[in-house]
Amino acid sequence: MDAAPSPSSHPSLNPQQVVALGEQIAEHAAHLDAATHRLLADLRAFDRAGGWASQGARTCAEWLSWRLGWSGNRAREHVRVAQRLGELPLIDLALRRGELSYCKVRALTRVATPDSEALLVETARYATGLQLELICRKYAMVQRGQAQPPSPEADADRRRISKRELDDGMVGIHLTLHPEEAAVVWEALTAVAREREGGGGFCRIDAAIQIAQAVLRGDRPERAPTEVVVTVAAEVLDGSSSSAVPVAVMSDGTCVSSETARRLACDAGIVELHEDTHGTPLSVGRKTRSIPPAIQRALAKRDPTCRFPGCCNRVFVEGHHIEHWAHGGETSLENLVRLCDLHHRHVHEYGYRVTLDAQQRPRFFDPKGVAIPDVPPPCTPAGLGVDAIRRLNQPLAITPATNAPRWDGRQVNYDWVIEDLVRADRRS
Repeated sequence: MDAAPSPSSHPSLNPQQVVALGEQIAEHAAHLDAATHRLLADLRAFDRAGGWASQGARTCAEWLSWRLGWSGNRAREHVRVAQRLGELPLIDLALRRGELSYCKVRALTRVATPDSEALLVETARYATGLQLELICRKYAMVQRGQAQPPSPEADADRRRISKRELDDGMVGIHLTLHPEEAAVVWEALTAVAREREGGGGFCRIDAAIQIAQAVLRGDRPERAPTEVVVTVAAEVLDGSSSSAVPVAVMSDGTCVSSETARRLACDAGIVELHEDTHGTPLSVGRKTRSIPPAIQRALAKRDPTCRFPGCCNRVFVEGHHIEHWAHGGETSLENLVRLCDLHHRHVHEYGYRVTLDAQQRPRFFDPKGVAIPDVPPPCTPAGLGVDAIRRLNQPLAITPATNAPRWDGRQVNYDWVIEDLVRADRRS
């Protein structure tokens, strides 16, 4: 079998044309890197403004996956790099000019500090992409190794767990562990987060909730996802309470809003308890499911995932009554849709709204009444392609030499490079 021809032996290209083509590729890449800087700058501003949250996304990366069709890894890395560039002006400038590739910048932003940034940029100009990746990995190992170990006396007191109610109504759970213990917990959260990752929805917080729910469910995965005891008056649940601030009370004394209580009651075990005016129980009814098992199975068949646009979570999704049963809504497929915990909260506490059309397809609306499409409209700006990028980059005077590495071919002494970076850190 004949070997494939090399580019230099292609019949339509002479050696000079092949060299020119290589230079053209290098120039195209520099233009793309400069354009990527504009993308990252806009992305940083969009992320800080919380633009993704207004469309119901869990994170900016999840929004990028839904709106741009990016993979979860690509979306998360772009968000991370965009945020870091806001703290590293020299690296940011080099990318804006197309002098460093996005891949080099991505590696630098993992280890750069304001004190080592200048030396790292200069190192990146002389290193190839592979050499810089190796330098950054070695430098990261040194950074981790410089951390001082704790004293034996203080070590026992540093391993703790605490729970605290915050001023904004959230609850903080703080866990401090030994590094190897933390690694086990983090890997467990990562594994569960990746298992439920759909369309960029990678979230370790959701994974922690899922693990807790799995423990509470035990060997009965079909049981109601809500097993927390909530005491709520009937008039609070159906919205007829005259109280200025209607609340429900959980078993540990935590107060939640009436809307939170309605969300928990959407798909839960319900026990009706009658009390007198002094709080003395008079009668207790049998526990029932707000969504019976037969309807739950049919609902799971119709809605295998969360139905919110862009969300593909499959595990521990909850049934939502479009018109709540406490308001007279039927527990039927025509009045139910399955949502993950986050988006269930959106349509109860955050002012979002959902309806079912004639084909039993859910339609979601944000708090301003704007419809959120299942599939975002395609982006078709005028003047796509390298010519448009060249026009935008014209002030940068990009040439094939703009992003060329200055490496002269000699063997890299990585020890010297890392030593210089550590000195820069120590000078700070």
